[in-house]
Amino acid sequence: MIARRSLLVVAVIAGCIAGALYYLGAQRVAMVVAAQDLPLIRPLTADDIEVRSVPPDALPAGAVARVEDVIGRVPITPLWRGQPLVAQALADDAAVFHTGLTLRPGERAVAIPVAAVSAVGGAIVPGARVDVLAVPLIGRAPAGRSVELLAAEALVLDVRTESGAPYLQRPRDSALAVDRIGSVIVAISPSDEIRFADRIATSSFVLAFSSAR
Repeated sequence: MIARRSLLVVAVIAGCIAGALYYLGAQRVAMVVAAQDLPLIRPLTADDIEVRSVPPDALPAGAVARVEDVIGRVPITPLWRGQPLVAQALADDAAVFHTGLTLRPGERAVAIPVAAVSAVGGAIVPGARVDVLAVPLIGRAPAGRSVELLAAEALVLDVRTESGAPYLQRPRDSALAVDRIGSVIVAISPSDEIRFADRIATSSFVLAFSSAR
């Protein structure tokens, strides 16, 4: 009799465990994904996204569950169909910086035309801090203008090629040709944008790397 009761208890426990495992296996949560390939970086619309039901352990870190948290926001990189959307990869403002770096409130982004030799020999990378020096061009700049420090420790948001594409440094073991640096995008104060616009038309530029303090 005791043995029969023991078997009954074991059966009940086993049933509970099986039921719990089934419940956990059948449980689903919402996850927002891209409904189509999105090669262009732009604000997302309702047609760009869809909600899928997935097991909790399939959620990537930072996954977005609600459509309203996505519409109008801007992915920092192109998306492919079915790719989960994560909060850290969405920006509030439209940007073309593949780096993911963003402007602080009130800042402006300006592209400075510069060759590799004037951009720390081509070693300049997004995230660096640089001093921006404007060298007046003879025949364009007013007479008497000297070299100016336009900005100190400006944040480099992106580095672009002469064709406007993101600049990618060539690996040491690669024999493939790559585009040359054409411009460097830096963050500046709103009060400096008119001065920068004038100097772009009348100067050449030198970027000096500024180390962290």
